[in-house]
Amino acid sequence: MERYRQLVASQGMTPEMFEAQVRSDVSTRQVMQGLQNSAWTSSAQTQTALNAYFQRRDIQVQRFAPSEFVGKVQVSEDDVKAFYQANAQRFQSPESADVEYVVLDLDAVRQSVTVNEADLKIYYEQNVQKTATPEERRASHILINAAKDAPAADKEKAKAKAQALLEQVRKKPASFADVAKQNSQDAGSASKGGDLDFFPKGAMVKAFEDAAFALKKSEISEVVESDFGYHIILLTDIKAPKTKSFEELRPQLEADLKKQQAQRKYAELAETFTNSVYEQSDSLKPVAERLKLTLNKAAQITRGPALDRKGPLSNSKFVQALFAEEATVKHRNTEAIEIAPNTLVSGRVVNYTPAATRPLTEVKDQVRKLLEQERATALAREQGQARLAAWRSNADGAHLGQSITVSRDQSQNQSPALVDAALRVNAATLPAWTGVDLGEQGYAVIRVNKVLARDSDNKDKELQAQEQFSQLWAAAEAQAYLAQLKQQLKAEILVPKPSKAAGKTLSAAENS
Repeated sequence: MERYRQLVASQGMTPEMFEAQVRSDVSTRQVMQGLQNSAWTSSAQTQTALNAYFQRRDIQVQRFAPSEFVGKVQVSEDDVKAFYQANAQRFQSPESADVEYVVLDLDAVRQSVTVNEADLKIYYEQNVQKTATPEERRASHILINAAKDAPAADKEKAKAKAQALLEQVRKKPASFADVAKQNSQDAGSASKGGDLDFFPKGAMVKAFEDAAFALKKSEISEVVESDFGYHIILLTDIKAPKTKSFEELRPQLEADLKKQQAQRKYAELAETFTNSVYEQSDSLKPVAERLKLTLNKAAQITRGPALDRKGPLSNSKFVQALFAEEATVKHRNTEAIEIAPNTLVSGRVVNYTPAATRPLTEVKDQVRKLLEQERATALAREQGQARLAAWRSNADGAHLGQSITVSRDQSQNQSPALVDAALRVNAATLPAWTGVDLGEQGYAVIRVNKVLARDSDNKDKELQAQEQFSQLWAAAEAQAYLAQLKQQLKAEILVPKPSKAAGKTLSAAENS
């Protein structure tokens, strides 16, 4: 119970809070799983959806790539300057910060734990039996087979034979091996004089084990009945349990004891750590000195993710806390943040550099390249739209690529936008033309020639698709249930979703 309390305390909860959370999670799962497990789709419904989703279309494509139009683009110095001024946000250097941080984890706590000799010896005495090799016994036996469900007469006959052999070997114990070779019906051991080699407890059937471990060395048992028949057991040797010395076990004992003490101590220090970084919020040195923690430093950390960051700085929750106003403007310590089980971190911004537009002289070549790319893309789009209009009027002059068959699950290396555009064309008017803006990849004119039935020859793939559709349907029913609950209970999510434009601006700033 004490360990349980420590574990939930490290997550900022009492046992009652943790149990209430688990109870709530279980209740929620009962409702949602009940909904999803009861979802059902008919064969006709499934086939209609799958036929639409996996429909294949024979198409021809003509692309108009921006690279074909770059040579036709003229960009003046004034154009570069105007483009730079109109798109200044695209040429920003990202905000960055020089930070310092401290980490409290089990490794750090373990370093501060010292184990005295007396505790080690007590721990050794308490656990020495757990590390000892178990007692093993070596025995030979003579087996007379008698199945558990054999007729009573057969079992009595087998037992009488075993009893006669027992009297024989007791009169002359040295003949046990010879008698076993001639009479034992255990094919595995008879040729070895009945020898079973050494075995620990738990290796043999219970009746045999109980008898073998009750014998003294060189003693012969009574006739022992098991599920296999009737045994006569000769105990030939005893290998006593072997315990390791204190010195042999010392490194392991010390590591185990340190770990246990560190886990107990962590729960205490976690509260001290959390309070210290809050109460002395203008510096991390006091908590580092008090708890003997390393004060780590890192330069030019950015808000966005970075693949080369490791440790606490790879944790998005911690990084976002470093770029909050309390840290960047007021230079206060972040709160103690749990980034992993038994791991707390707090950081402080030493120097903050806000995002700023880079001067034109520094990004001039980049501005020119982007402007040329945009104008070339616009020319490609105009040319593609003009050709689309002309070919719709007179298809005889069309110059298209070889026909290919595309579907949602087999795109033939075509972009998703192109495949979606081809599949949206009204199948009742084929052959038909459409165009699609591919952004930086230019423009594409598509001719949809015909609709092909979906490939359903692969039975395994067909079954998998049906199962996936059923799962999607069940998920949709669960979402509909939640939406109805929100409406019924007048629940609102007040935090707005990030706009696509904001996401693009952030991405552009990071790439710059």
